[in-house]
Amino acid sequence: MRIGIDACTWANRRGYGRFARMLVTTMMTEYPDHAFTLVLDQHTAAESELPNGAKVEIVQTREQPTRAASAYGSRSVADLWKLSRAVSRCDFDVFLFPTSYSFYPLFCKTPTVVVFHDAIAEQHPELIFPRLRSRLLWKLKTWLAIRRADRMVTVSQSAREQLATIFRRPVTAIDVITEGPAPCFQPLDARESAAIVLRRYGLPDNVPLILYVGGISPHKNLERLLRAAKRVREPWHLVLVGDYSNDSFFSSCKEVVELSRGLNIVDRVTFTGYITDADLVILYNLATMLVLPSLSEGFGLPAIEAAACGLPVAASNRGSLPEVAGEAGLLFDPSSEGEIADAIARLLGDELLRHEISRKAQERAKLFSWKNGARKMMSILEKAARAG
Repeated sequence: MRIGIDACTWANRRGYGRFARMLVTTMMTEYPDHAFTLVLDQHTAAESELPNGAKVEIVQTREQPTRAASAYGSRSVADLWKLSRAVSRCDFDVFLFPTSYSFYPLFCKTPTVVVFHDAIAEQHPELIFPRLRSRLLWKLKTWLAIRRADRMVTVSQSAREQLATIFRRPVTAIDVITEGPAPCFQPLDARESAAIVLRRYGLPDNVPLILYVGGISPHKNLERLLRAAKRVREPWHLVLVGDYSNDSFFSSCKEVVELSRGLNIVDRVTFTGYITDADLVILYNLATMLVLPSLSEGFGLPAIEAAACGLPVAASNRGSLPEVAGEAGLLFDPSSEGEIADAIARLLGDELLRHEISRKAQERAKLFSWKNGARKMMSILEKAARAG
């Protein structure tokens, strides 16, 4: 089967990029008899390490598609036409958009599968797009993607139900492919690397670390996390891991920094910026807990990465996080600073509870894998190709 894949998000440092890289690379490993072609722009190709064995179709665009599709940008009609024409010329049996974020119209008969990761932009548009124009362009792109998709896919049952309601589609019209931790995320003895990593990011070695991993965006609810942490009497240091300098998404970094100053906890909060997986796995093994206070998530990949390392998770009880964490985490109402603070205080003060959750977390993580996702996606692609 000749499978075309939009790889314009390959270099993206957030969940969209990791999903594309891990899913496609695993599919290529598991199904070497199929022919995979990655269609991407020259900007992304120049900064990406692409998998061996894939044919690459590079399209000369004026701007990097993911940058142009940012919270403040828009993509040119000429660039969209160039990408669409490139796909039409390749004569694929099926074409995959790993995320609707980088979708562009296709004016050919190739069966198409589109992944819609969540409904956050539809539920909380003001937290995703600062401008009305951006919201309208997102609505138009989503409408076109829905109409063009021969099959729609998402990453959790929660997202599936939300999308079915918002898109006015039967739940059965949307398939689910769950994500998984990369192989590097596992329990390890971090003592030898600890000093280097702590020093690199200016972190203390004598205070429990509360870890957050993800985007520094309004819907991540980080301001409420800071206020909740301020309430906790036990010693702690909050480590916010996320790209705040080169992220194309709507950022609340300035507001979070100002709040930490206003709360007089600036010396207890560290923004690491983007960090490599090699450093991230060390932090997962050094921290006392991972806290994810998001108002909504399509999947919540850091929760399962932390679980794979045996790190206890305290998470929002909204969106997909209860589905991902299961019994391997403490859940709280993300709108309640008191509940967030209580969850943090419980994990800080109860070593037996941390050990119990750690054990459950490692078992929970075994239920999620990219191999399962690749197999499910291949089945979806084959069905779409046959129907086409």
